[in-house]
Amino acid sequence: MNTPTPGAGDGVPGAVRRFAGHVNSLLSKPAAAVQLGADSLIVQAPLEGEVWETGKEYPVRWHLTGPVDPVDIHLVQREGVSTVTRAVLATGLPAQETSVRVTVPADTPAGDYLVLVTSQGLLDAYSRPFRVTAA
Repeated sequence: MNTPTPGAGDGVPGAVRRFAGHVNSLLSKPAAAVQLGADSLIVQAPLEGEVWETGKEYPVRWHLTGPVDPVDIHLVQREGVSTVTRAVLATGLPAQETSVRVTVPADTPAGDYLVLVTSQGLLDAYSRPFRVTAA
């Protein structure tokens, strides 16, 4: 069921509100854990449960709303309730590109990981958990 977004006919601001409303409705499904606000960043890939092999290339995708600086991509290993950054996979990417292919370093230890997309520390977003295995 679609409900009208207040101010939806206000030109560009209305279009942005409609788009944000559409994305919010998609993300409100049980698999999503983030609601977009005025300045938001979410990671769309890797997907939960994916398996990445060391030495191979994989896509990282993100979605942003609001003004965001260039983004950096980090490979973060989960260790219980804490995390350890194992590699910086990319830096200074234009946030509007919303995707990049990255290579998992060959010396990455196997385990449970997250991808962190960070915009100069102002906005940070983690992917869903996935595994890294040795090739």
